This record gives sequence, structure tokens and C-alpha cells, in this order.
Amino acid sequence: MKRPVLFSIFFILIVIGCNAQEATISEYDLYGCWVLEKETSPSTNIAIYHRCGDIAPEDVKFGSKITLLAFNESEHESTSDQACFSTFTEKGTWEFDENTRVASLYSGHIWLKEFKQLYPEEYASWGSPEKFDKLKFRVIGMENKQLTVEIIPKQYHKSPREDSLE
Repeated sequence: MKRPVLFSIFFILIVIGCNAQEATISEYDLYGCWVLEKETSPSTNIAIYHRCGDIAPEDVKFGSKITLLAFNESEHESTSDQACFSTFTEKGTWEFDENTRVASLYSGHIWLKEFKQLYPEEYASWGSPEKFDKLKFRVIGMENKQLTVEIIPKQYHKSPREDSLE
């Protein structure tokens, strides 16, 4: 009688342990400030983001800081070659699909709204974008305050004007 009970308990613990490894990652888990560490190896599409306070400032990759905030607001560092390659913080939005584990950061929605009002014809010739894709990644895993992601390359869409030229 003891063996079937012990075997059942052991089986239940194995099932719980296997399910814990596939724990869901929610939008709330991603909130906060994230940076990339400087790498000496060649870059790939896999990256490991660390919490901002966990990496010494001199070890942070230039321009890699992203902050994911509540209400789908975000901030990310951008670089400018017009200002001696300095960085500045750009505000944007973000969204996360828990089913696919894909996070998308966007920028420029405020600027595009103003551009649409001032220059509607030129705005329409661009394909009328509502926002610019800044960064898109699939979350592979999250442990020890590290976020392992697969960077999804940007998809550039042709404007209707470019399609007619072909």
C-alpha cells in the first residue's frame, strides 16, 4: 500500500516540476528597466537583458537601455549622429502578447500625429504609419533577473507609391 502512495506522490511532484519550467511570462514580469551587457563575442539574434541596476554602467552596451512601463508606455535610449553620437531618451509605447511571447516597442506616434496634421499628403505617401517599429523580440526565458530574448528583425513595409514603381 505504501509503494503506490509514494509512487503517486513522486509522479505528482514530477508533473509539477515540469509545468514550473514552462511557467507563463506576463506583461508585469517585463516591467522595469533593462540593458544589454557589452559583448566581446559576435552578435547573434539571441540577447540577454539584465536589470539596469545589476550591471555596472561601464559594462552596459551603448544605447541599449529600454524601460517598459505600465499602461503600455515605454522609454528607450536612442543615439544621434547629429549630436556627437550622444544618447537621449525617447518615449514610446509597447505591447506584449503572452501567447506568442512577443514584445514590440514603438516610437514616433506623437511626432507622426503632428506630421499627419501639418502635411497630410506627404504623410499618406509614406503609407500612413501610426507608429514606427523600434524593437521586437520573443521572450525565450526569464530567470535570475535576466531576460533571454530572440531579436526579431525589423520588417520594412513598402509604401503604395513604391509598389507602383515596380
